Amino acid sequence: MRQIKKMKNMICLFLAASLICCITACGIQNAGGDSGAASNVPTESDAAAGGVKASLPGTGGAERETMPTQPQTEQAASAQPQTGLVTSVQSQSETARQLSVTGQSAQAFVENLGVGWNLGNTLDPVDCTWLADNMEMEYETAWGNPKATKELIHYIKSEGFTTIRIPVTWKNHVDAAPAYTIHKQWLDRVQQVVDWCREEELYVILNIHHESSWLTNASKDYEQTMAQYRAIWTQLAARFQDYDEHLIFESMNEIGFDDLGDVKGCELQNRINAEFTELIRTSGGKNSDRYLLLAGYWTDIDKTCAGSVLPEDDRVILSVHYYSPASFAIADRSSSWGYQETWGTDADFAYLDGQMRKLKEHFADKGTPVIIGEFAATHTDKDAESVVRYTAAVMEYALRYHFCPIWWDNGQEIDRTALNYRLNGMQEAIHEVMNKYRR
Repeated sequence: MRQIKKMKNMICLFLAASLICCITACGIQNAGGDSGAASNVPTESDAAAGGVKASLPGTGGAERETMPTQPQTEQAASAQPQTGLVTSVQSQSETARQLSVTGQSAQAFVENLGVGWNLGNTLDPVDCTWLADNMEMEYETAWGNPKATKELIHYIKSEGFTTIRIPVTWKNHVDAAPAYTIHKQWLDRVQQVVDWCREEELYVILNIHHESSWLTNASKDYEQTMAQYRAIWTQLAARFQDYDEHLIFESMNEIGFDDLGDVKGCELQNRINAEFTELIRTSGGKNSDRYLLLAGYWTDIDKTCAGSVLPEDDRVILSVHYYSPASFAIADRSSSWGYQETWGTDADFAYLDGQMRKLKEHFADKGTPVIIGEFAATHTDKDAESVVRYTAAVMEYALRYHFCPIWWDNGQEIDRTALNYRLNGMQEAIHEVMNKYRR
């Protein structure tokens, strides 16, 4: 259907241009029209088997799961036409041009996202059993961070970030089956943070985050599991249906189906991503053309390149995460499965380049743009200069391959009260990369 639309748009463009030529030949004067226009990280099954967890600074002691956890605008200076007929024709021509371009602009759209930042460990805490039933809104601070503020969002924008990913966990904020109604106060709060981002003219990615405890049941009871999935996304699609393309929906976060094995598990995730895309596309409002971010298998680069197949849609984007090597990005000295204190050898850079090149060859070169939805390295037991070097390198290599890198921050990177960087040298390193690749 989208391909048919594009063909129609091109035909309209041709006819409109032909009519303009005919009008001009008949002597109608026209001064011109304005046509401006990981394995990346250990999987959850690995964590279950080996107790892999990473407690990152700034979380009040809470653990983060380790996988547990403008398109470029053509411009032409010209004056307004002098006749109503020409104005009408050119308006139709310009509309056709814009529609035909947007159908081909997913890669340009992603490049325009620039560098992003994650509002991590804020609206995504899960199963905070120490909170009483009447303390639902305290989930936002349950993992040690202060509540998000307009001042924080403004600071993130002032630092050169142009995209904010807002991870949100919904499972503790919905009614029981069959309605799975999202609690109004929680949804209102999420919308408030989204609106703050939009007031700063930032792109926003909204997802369902720590939902693996129920979403992975799709391998055993697909329809029952998808009833909850459909219910949540139907409500989100309705609430945000009038928001423009600056709001992106992300299908899921770090999900895999280890009980099925990688091949069958990946096929199941492909099925869910396809159903998610169809649900949003048919949900009304501006969702029919919204850019959608579809998670790769476990958001792991190797597993994703091996089996993830995205639906045929010219506004879908692939999401993967980068925490490689896990021995540096996640592990500390207590980790029994490996530990690396420093990063920055020729081999380290070669591996990073190879993973980015793999994404380019498997997806970007074939028309699917890529977002690195999370990347970071724990500060615990790490050489600080290596952490800065790693962060800047992942960001730069992603931009070099025309991907959008979104920095994971669970509170360890930016002090959300003092509004400054916690690690010496990090701000300067990030600004250097941003300035080098600024559009």
